[in-house]
Amino acid sequence: MGRLPSFKAQRRARQRRCVLLFLAAAVVVTFLAYERDEVVRDAEIILHHNLTNHTAARSAPVKDKAAAATVASPKDKDPTIFVSAIAYREPECHPTLKDMFAKAALPDRVYAGVCQQNFLPAGSKEDCAVNQLPEKYQSHVKIFAMNSTEAEGIPLARARASQQYDGQDYWLQIDAHSRFDDGWDQRLIDEYKRISECDPKAMLSTYPPAISMLSASANEKRNMASPRICNGSYTGGPNNMHMFRYVSEVYSPKGFAVRTGFASGGFMFGPGQILRDVPHDPNMPMLFDGDEVLFSVRLFTAGWNVWAPSEQVVYHRYVSYGERNINVFADRQNGQWLPHQVNSTKRVMYVLGMTDELPPEDYRAGLDTHGLGKVRSMDDWVQWSGIDFKDPSHVAAGDKFCRDVTDLPMDKSRVCPISSEAKAKFAQSG
Repeated sequence: MGRLPSFKAQRRARQRRCVLLFLAAAVVVTFLAYERDEVVRDAEIILHHNLTNHTAARSAPVKDKAAAATVASPKDKDPTIFVSAIAYREPECHPTLKDMFAKAALPDRVYAGVCQQNFLPAGSKEDCAVNQLPEKYQSHVKIFAMNSTEAEGIPLARARASQQYDGQDYWLQIDAHSRFDDGWDQRLIDEYKRISECDPKAMLSTYPPAISMLSASANEKRNMASPRICNGSYTGGPNNMHMFRYVSEVYSPKGFAVRTGFASGGFMFGPGQILRDVPHDPNMPMLFDGDEVLFSVRLFTAGWNVWAPSEQVVYHRYVSYGERNINVFADRQNGQWLPHQVNSTKRVMYVLGMTDELPPEDYRAGLDTHGLGKVRSMDDWVQWSGIDFKDPSHVAAGDKFCRDVTDLPMDKSRVCPISSEAKAKFAQSG
């Protein structure tokens, strides 16, 4: 019978086993940590909690199409659509996303990026609740989530949402309180293709109709006139700074798309290339008046033209934050938002040529990348639109954009016939 191991030998054996167990546990923990980091890195919700440094460059470049071809469609496939939306303490975010997929003719080709700015926790009425969408579409939605107390206004939110773009063929911008007509995706693509025959550099935009119109009959919708923004005045801006803002719209004749000068943030549609050519400017904190007109001029100088579509397939809930008992500005920095808005307005006025004075240094980031385009000049804009921002007396005044464009002879540079009746009238014009 062999000798039993000594006490010291037994202790050394136990120590060796402890060391081996410890090393094995360390390997497991390291592996799990790696897996956790991979999950976090690939998570659909991007958490953000520090947006107070106004001097830092806020924007990441929109992905180059060659490097973002994982979603863009091959020529023999159905074209994809990226939907960009912003939500500020928005109870309509989840219903908007749900309706977007439910009403699409081909929901598999629809992707979305949302900048969600909430005060209440996940699971509240403000939550976009992507995990409650049909499972197969949950991965189609990317959320940039931030606390509403750190929100810095509409331009930054639109920039954050649009940065979720991943090379899709088309881009649709809406607000997260929208609804859709059946087959909205295919109808928008078909409309764009028809308008692009008149203008290959078209982008569709207008004020979408109210959600209450969604219940209209199909025949009523077919006969519904499409609005277009046609005029503005120098009445907006903080501290009576006289920023140009939209003040009127008219309805385009049935069956025609009409070129205009102004884009609406609540509805834009066109090729994804627009986001590369004219990325949203994230360097204008708390700006309200001026964002849309600046984007319109940047589109023009980058070579794109705004067209009001001939029909409407996206609807908008026009409810003010006041009606929801939310003060969109007071939430931010205990109400200390006005200096940011004033300085952001100075930035807009500088880019539009309304002043030669540079904005304060903290508001100059990205002036080279988010300024005017290189295809057309501000002089080209003035000549085409009749609006010279240096001189407030030069406004459209209904002469350019608001008049009836189907009076014979038609201005064929500004009208595009879509329906067969419109094409017949267009041909008649000679």
